[in-house]
Amino acid sequence: MPYHKINKSSLPSVIAKAKQYRSLLEPDLAISICLDVFAVDQNNQEALVIYILSLTDLYSHDVKVDQEKILSAINRLNSDFERNYYIGLMHERKARSYLNKHMSRSFAFEGLQNAMEYYELAEKLQPEDICDANLRYNSCLRTIEKEKLTPRQEFNELY
Repeated sequence: MPYHKINKSSLPSVIAKAKQYRSLLEPDLAISICLDVFAVDQNNQEALVIYILSLTDLYSHDVKVDQEKILSAINRLNSDFERNYYIGLMHERKARSYLNKHMSRSFAFEGLQNAMEYYELAEKLQPEDICDANLRYNSCLRTIEKEKLTPRQEFNELY
């Protein structure tokens, strides 16, 4: 059965619905709505951000997430700042999903470190009136300190 296309003129209300479902912790519904938006406006930047955020929301739902799908969407963003920022966010959210898993805390450290590297790149590119990358960087660093996260030890270091 074919999908029903939405009218391009309805995009503002459709995007508002995607935001609403995301805020209701229903990322699957927000993702579905974004796919409907892409069917009529493939590079809608607002829908891309909601789509990326919704896909990364899935990390906290213990759902297998296709990282390539996230990266593909990130690469469609128009600005270098946003691309670096959302790659950092992807790493951060994946890392935070490891915090509740005892044997995975070293992976959390690694993921937060990766996120911080991208936030540093984004910080250099962000407009003066935006400090999102700084805030995320600091949050990652505070999490590493608070959780006392450390890098993974190599097998030969353990014995």
